[in-house]
Amino acid sequence: MDPTTGAITVGALLDRETLASYVLICKAIDQGAPALTGTATLTVGINDLNDNPPVFINEPYADTLLENVTVPISLFTMAATDADQGVNARLLFSIVSGNGQAKFHLDPVTGVFSLVATLDRDTTPSYSVVIKVTDGGSPALTDQTTVSVTVLDVNDNAPAFVAAVNGLMTFYIGESASPGDVVGSLVALDPDYGNNGKVSYTLNDTLVGTDNHFVIRDVSQGDISVNNGISLDREKVNNYLLVVIACDAGTDPGPLCTQVQVNVLLQDANDNRPIFDQILYQADVSEDKPVDYVVLQVVAHDNDAVNNGAVAYSLKLPSGSTAAQFFVIHPSTGIVSLKQQLDRETTDRFSFNVVATDNGNTALSSSTSVVITVKDVNDNAPTFNPDFIVAAVAYNDDNKILSTLSATDPDLEAGSKVTYKFYKKADDFELEQNAGTVKVIVGRQLKVDSTYELQFVAADNGYPTMTSSPARLRVDAFDSNTKLLSVDLSMSEEQFAAKTALFESSMAKQYATKYPKVRVIIYDVIRRTYDGSTSTTAAPTGRKKRATTDGHRITVRFFVVQDSADGELTDTSKARSFVPNSDALPAITDPQKTSGCSSANANVQAAFPEIITTCSQRDTNATSDDTPWISTTTGIAVTTVVCVLAVAIIVAIIVLIWCCCFSKKRPGTPVKPYVSPQATSPEPGRPKLAATGDTGEGADKTFKESNDLRREIQTPSKVEVVIEERRPQNDFRPLRRPAVLKPEKEDYYDGRAVDPATGKVYEFNSKTNERRWLQTPEGGAVMSDVESESFKYE
Repeated sequence: MDPTTGAITVGALLDRETLASYVLICKAIDQGAPALTGTATLTVGINDLNDNPPVFINEPYADTLLENVTVPISLFTMAATDADQGVNARLLFSIVSGNGQAKFHLDPVTGVFSLVATLDRDTTPSYSVVIKVTDGGSPALTDQTTVSVTVLDVNDNAPAFVAAVNGLMTFYIGESASPGDVVGSLVALDPDYGNNGKVSYTLNDTLVGTDNHFVIRDVSQGDISVNNGISLDREKVNNYLLVVIACDAGTDPGPLCTQVQVNVLLQDANDNRPIFDQILYQADVSEDKPVDYVVLQVVAHDNDAVNNGAVAYSLKLPSGSTAAQFFVIHPSTGIVSLKQQLDRETTDRFSFNVVATDNGNTALSSSTSVVITVKDVNDNAPTFNPDFIVAAVAYNDDNKILSTLSATDPDLEAGSKVTYKFYKKADDFELEQNAGTVKVIVGRQLKVDSTYELQFVAADNGYPTMTSSPARLRVDAFDSNTKLLSVDLSMSEEQFAAKTALFESSMAKQYATKYPKVRVIIYDVIRRTYDGSTSTTAAPTGRKKRATTDGHRITVRFFVVQDSADGELTDTSKARSFVPNSDALPAITDPQKTSGCSSANANVQAAFPEIITTCSQRDTNATSDDTPWISTTTGIAVTTVVCVLAVAIIVAIIVLIWCCCFSKKRPGTPVKPYVSPQATSPEPGRPKLAATGDTGEGADKTFKESNDLRREIQTPSKVEVVIEERRPQNDFRPLRRPAVLKPEKEDYYDGRAVDPATGKVYEFNSKTNERRWLQTPEGGAVMSDVESESFKYE
């Protein structure tokens, strides 16, 4: 207190909370003496200042809750004190942090702290919520505390499989996997705590595929592996669908489980070879097929997948095969087609292998056999070999075969069958078209010392017909009396055939000195026959009796040409150099014998001991006594007369029989004959006949009146009526050509009727009543077939 002014001032810090008021006793002393005093009591109240913050009491705040606790629920009532008073002691509560999920609520006035949202321990196992209390002073003072809430687990979550999509998981494993190999690992998570989150795995079922091929060995791991003793085969089972269950170990309310389907796909291993549909493929292809023609298709299947099952085809040819020149195979489709055109005449059959190879890392392959037969087409013309022939013949010999043509055609069947014909007409010669033999026409004589050139072609019987190039035959006609020699040999015709070349060379040596290029050519070989006597000197018969023989004696006729190159004379203007008998005979006969038949000289007998006699053709010709009578002029004339007389007698007998047979039948009288509509006065109501030229039903039309068996065909002027022969169905004799009946005089016989007694058809004139039997052009009677209402003829 100021002693002078009496002002009372605060001398030290005040603390209302320590002492809320002060009572002061003031005393006033004057300056007097005695100083007088006065006293006064002063009460000083201390006004509150907000100098004390609120303080939480009852700490710590903590609680434990089951995650499935029912909400809302009050957990705490927050308590705090403030030494201040009044407004400064008015407290408000608030949550500072830890309530991001808005799980809790705090009443700001009462301080009640409540759980207002469900808990999930699997998400948030505990909460720490910071609470602040604030007084009402200015400035406001605060205090904080932490509320701890621990969430206890409840088994409310089933295990969940990681990486499962819509309840399905997929694993891949090669089909070559061994037992124990892991297919894949399953992972299932359970967010629950403790045993509630402990997961075990069980392979529950196999929906697709074979049971027990897979197993889960460790239930806590979820690894799926191939079971013991199992060999996978994708070609049998390419996928499996398994059911796996994952369960936790919770007890309240019990274990929770989740299942997943596991699709196990087997990846292919190249463990299968391509297999062909057939072990042998066969095809026929015509040799005229064009390039790229599809012959056949081979097909192979590989049960493996993707590249392991992709098949490529190739040809595998045996050594020396030419198939690669003609065939090609498409590597993907297996189509075998022509690379170039075939020729059956070169190769008629191909045999090779086709290999199918897969596309695996270690390729596997197999093969099949292919046989292709080339079918013939008529693509080759016949060819003559040789195409030029030289022949010689006696001008008056119409029995000798000049040549037998030979043409070959490499085609098959009809294409290889050859027929021959003249390319240019040859008046004096005949050709057997099948055998190809060329002869002089019987009865014809050629001109002596003339040369003929014949040309021939050969045609096959295929389609289209192929014709050869012309072949030529040179024929030299000679006089056998001056050019032909003969020798008798003591040997059979078969024995001589084996020594023909020796005979020709032996005889040629006799002329070689004079003619160095000489050639002996055999004309024919005659079997000699005898008159039945035992004499070996009996005269031989003519060559018309060669059919009977003793088989031990033959006559060989031959001629000699000066130059062996005569056989190549294609120029028919040049004559052949025949050696005349006057020069040829002395060289081989006994020099003591100048004419007729003689024994061979020593040189000839030494060269060919079988020769008995040698003659000129004049001596070897058969005499008139040796010629068969029927072959003589007289025999031919008599035979002709006898044949003519025999034919005449047979004809006379046939005519006589015919007349006798038909003379017994009498014509009847027609009943009410019809008159032709072509007549001058036609009768009304007469049926109309077929028009000119009809050969069918109109021309055979018949009409019938009851009970009189009458038939009539009306024939107008210039109308031909065809009568058809009709026979029972079981008569298979060939039908004769229908007869065409023509009236002798136009409009004279104007009607036809049937004789009821004989069934014959006759014509009549309706005015004069003249009648005549109707006949076919062959002279037979025309008959009526009453049942079929048609005519027939005999």
